[in-house]
Amino acid sequence: MKKSVQFMIAIGLVCMIHLNGNSQEINKLQNKYIIVLDVQQYWTDNALTKHASEEMLSAINALIEKTIPEKIIYVKTMAGSKVLSISFKGIHVDTVSAGGFNKNLLVINDNIFEKKDGDAFTVPELTAFLEQNNAKEIIITGLLADKCVYNTGIGGLSRNYEIYLIPEAIGGKSVKSKEKAIANLVKKGAKRLKLSDF
Repeated sequence: MKKSVQFMIAIGLVCMIHLNGNSQEINKLQNKYIIVLDVQQYWTDNALTKHASEEMLSAINALIEKTIPEKIIYVKTMAGSKVLSISFKGIHVDTVSAGGFNKNLLVINDNIFEKKDGDAFTVPELTAFLEQNNAKEIIITGLLADKCVYNTGIGGLSRNYEIYLIPEAIGGKSVKSKEKAIANLVKKGAKRLKLSDF
């Protein structure tokens, strides 16, 4: 009888330690806001390979599922890219809209902001939202590592936010350009995390 009681107590302690460890990891994520940057169908179709797009979306969706919905922020680019059109009416340069979010992206709230520049922190509504919610720690995910992710990272650091990067949740033109952009942001003060940390 005594051995079975001791065994049950030991099992209970192991479970408590395991649950406590998991809750600490979850709390690490729950204190942070996540910016999902430019994960629009046009960009994921045209800037990444299909495999890279799927891996990035999987990582971003995993983060979204583990985060309080109110702490997810979606930012999209208003314009797209310039396209040269040739027709019988002449030659025109048209702007193709970047369109809506990727169809596989989990969009779970209305915290959606539109930007014109590479740095999402130049959007007054976004900075007002972050101030109202007393946000201090921000994970930047999305596209593209050496463009908007880098510019937004620099913008966040210059405004004294703690910036975090999870490479699995960031897309780049190439593995090399992505790693270089992330390394440069880390040198400037951003922190690198792994998806497996959560």
